[in-house]
Amino acid sequence: MNLNKIFVSLFFILFATISAYSHPFYVSICQVDYNTQNRSLEISLKVFADDLLLALEQEGHKKLYLGEAKENESTDEFIFAYLKKQIYFTVHDTHVPYYFIGKEVVKDVIWIYLEASGVSDFDKFEVDCTLLTEVYSDQRNIIQLSKNGTIKNLLLDTRKTTGTLEFKEN
Repeated sequence: MNLNKIFVSLFFILFATISAYSHPFYVSICQVDYNTQNRSLEISLKVFADDLLLALEQEGHKKLYLGEAKENESTDEFIFAYLKKQIYFTVHDTHVPYYFIGKEVVKDVIWIYLEASGVSDFDKFEVDCTLLTEVYSDQRNIIQLSKNGTIKNLLLDTRKTTGTLEFKEN
């Protein structure tokens, strides 16, 4: 088994274990899949709901009732606005804008789905991610990019918020 797959598998197991209890440290997972046929980035972001709510409250968005029947009708807009300030992708030295597809709350975790279209093939993928680092000084953000069957990972935190993943043809 390839080292990247082991690394990601361990983090998913760790994330699942932690989500069953009060989490003593803070982590998000951002899975990015490059769809060569559609020339798009399909993005799935997994964060603890209470952490995201705290970040949104610090921005002045209170009483969102995330995942409840009385959820604030503007919650998706608030989440998307927050993410656009916290996560940037760059391909060919150009910022890649993405749009909000939706979200789902599963127990104490929120899955957020985003997509970027019109992304031409690339060898280098740059990420700038400060997600929740303004809330927790020990926040960790795992970025996983899958392209043509190859998986690459980054571990970002408050000290290192940017990274580059390279895909070289053999």
